[in-house]
This record gives sequence, structure tokens and C-alpha cells, in this order.
Amino acid sequence: MVADVVGLSFGILIVLGGVIGFLKSNSTASLISGLVFGALIAVTTQYAATHAQGFNLLPAAVCLVLGLIMGSRFLQSKKFMPAGMVATLALAMFVRYTLKYF
Repeated sequence: MVADVVGLSFGILIVLGGVIGFLKSNSTASLISGLVFGALIAVTTQYAATHAQGFNLLPAAVCLVLGLIMGSRFLQSKKFMPAGMVATLALAMFVRYTLKYF
């Protein structure tokens, strides 16, 4: 079984970020979005790693959506942590998966 350690680590990081956001600010939105996006990234990453090359676009799409959402939050708040960092990492992962597709 092949595993994409970088992608799975990113999914875990997103889940941990959601949990930390909940614990720090009592934000259920952070918890839910962290759990949902982290799980989606982990599942689609593992699916893409074990199937044909065309499935790399699944985690790429999830990362793009997360990057756009967090990028807009960064532009509104002008605070790099956490929105700017997550947007940057998510867009970097989007590029990674897109390059793996081609």
C-alpha cells in the first residue's frame, strides 16, 4: 500500500488547526471546518495515492477550495496566522497535486 505522507500530514495539520481554534476561541466553525477539510484532504490523498494518476485532481480541488476560503479570510483580517498560513499551504498543496497530475 502506497501512502502520500505529505498529503496525510497536511490533512492532520488542518484537523489539529480546527481543534486548536475550537479550544482557543470556542469556535465550533473552526472545529467543523477543520474536521471536514482535514478528513477530505486525508481521504482524497489516500485515494489518489492508491488509484490511477487522474485522481490527483481530487485532493487538488479540496486544497484549492480551502486555499480560496482561507485566502479571502486573510485578505479581510490582514492577519497571517492562521488564515494566511493555511491559505499558503493549501495553495502549495494544490500546485503539488496539479503537477503530479501532469
